[in-house]
Amino acid sequence: MHSENPGLAENEERSDDLLDKLILDIKALVLLHGTDADLQTRLQNRIVHSHDESVNRFVSSLQVARKPDTTRLTVIAVGELLLASLLIVAGAVALAPNLAGASSPQAVLNYFISQISNSVSNSPIYQFASLVTFLVGTALLLSAFYTLRQAALNLREMGLILKQGEE
Repeated sequence: MHSENPGLAENEERSDDLLDKLILDIKALVLLHGTDADLQTRLQNRIVHSHDESVNRFVSSLQVARKPDTTRLTVIAVGELLLASLLIVAGAVALAPNLAGASSPQAVLNYFISQISNSVSNSPIYQFASLVTFLVGTALLLSAFYTLRQAALNLREMGLILKQGEE
């Protein structure tokens, strides 16, 4: 039985021979390196971060494209947006208590102090209470912005981000 394209069969046979040699080379490489961390570092430096187009094609052919779980990412993004909104409100109240109806930062501080206990007002920490309130408010706002960034990354992974100029 003759093959219609003898060059194709020859290429497949040569390809199988090269794959067999590649597998043996991979086994030898794994045996040469004592730790997985050392092997991983060497592979990343020489193969994954290669500037050779053929090597990059080989690496990309080994990688499995995964479809993002849109339901999970949507729930996470909505939760992150809710958390960010709460953090923004809490940070704004800590930094500008007038927004919450308190007449001064002292009023907000007194509210929290009365809720915790009266012993805090007699402690040496009380003199740093305004600084602590400012730092907490700033941390809350920074956390809100980080959470918004994470939500945006999740939405982008799902493909829900519109590019500028699109409607």
